[in-house]
Amino acid sequence: METNSHHAATKKNIGFTNSVCAGGICCFMSIPRKQTHLGIRKTLLRRRNASYGMKLLYSALQAKDIIYNPCKCLTFFLNEINTPNGSTLQLLFRCDIFEKKCRPRVCKDFPDKEDSFMRDVPAPCIYNEYRAPANYVKLKHKHVFRLFYAIRDDDTLLGKIFPGHTAKQTRDTLYQYHEVGKVSAIWGEAPAEYFLIEVPKIDSVLYTTQKHPRIESTQQAYRVWPGHIEGWLEKHYGSTWEKELNSAIGQDTP
Repeated sequence: METNSHHAATKKNIGFTNSVCAGGICCFMSIPRKQTHLGIRKTLLRRRNASYGMKLLYSALQAKDIIYNPCKCLTFFLNEINTPNGSTLQLLFRCDIFEKKCRPRVCKDFPDKEDSFMRDVPAPCIYNEYRAPANYVKLKHKHVFRLFYAIRDDDTLLGKIFPGHTAKQTRDTLYQYHEVGKVSAIWGEAPAEYFLIEVPKIDSVLYTTQKHPRIESTQQAYRVWPGHIEGWLEKHYGSTWEKELNSAIGQDTP
C-alpha cells in the first residue's frame, strides 16, 4: 500500500456517531461460511452499496496489511450535519434487509451461532482486540495495529453512499475533512485509490456475547481463549511464551 500525499488541509472534523450499527464491524469480519448469512434466502442477498468498494483495513508498521470485505447485505452511508462548531460528517452502517436500530434476528446470536466460523475458531474478533489494553495487544501481536474504513474512490460507490450527492460532490466533501487520508493500493483487485477513515474506539460497534466478551485484561482474555492465545504466543516466543504471558498479566490494570 502506498500513501498518497493528497490529504485534506481544512479544519473540518468527523463526528462519529453512536448510530453506527452494533454489527457494523462484525459485518466485515464475522461473515458466515460461504456468505449464507445465517439462513437468509439467497433472493434477499442482492448486492448492497458497501460491496462496491468498502473495506476494513487492518494496518501496522510491523505487519502486513490485512483487508476484510463486507457482508453483501451491508449498507454504508455518509451524512453531513450542522453543529455549533460547523458541519460534521457522520458514518452510518446497517444491514439493509432489516429496519434501523435492529440487530437482524438471524444474526442475533452471532458470533456464537453454530453456522458462524467464529464457532470453528474460538477467538476474539479484531475490533475487540483493537479496543483491548495495550499490554495484551503487544503480547499477542508484538505490535499495535490500527483499523481503517477504506472507501474506494470509484464513481459507482461514491454515487451511492451520500444521499442527494453526486460522486463528484461526495469526493469533494471527503477532501474537506482532515481525518480523511488517501492511499493507492492493490488489495486483490486492480490498482485503486481509497479514502481512509480511522475506525473509532466506541462501544456501539463492539458486539459481545457470553462466549465473546469484551477484553478487559490479558488474564481475562487468556481465561476465555487459552488455546488461541497460546498458539500465537508459541509462534512468537517459542519456549519462553509462559514467561511473556506472566509478564503481561503482571501489567494488567488492577
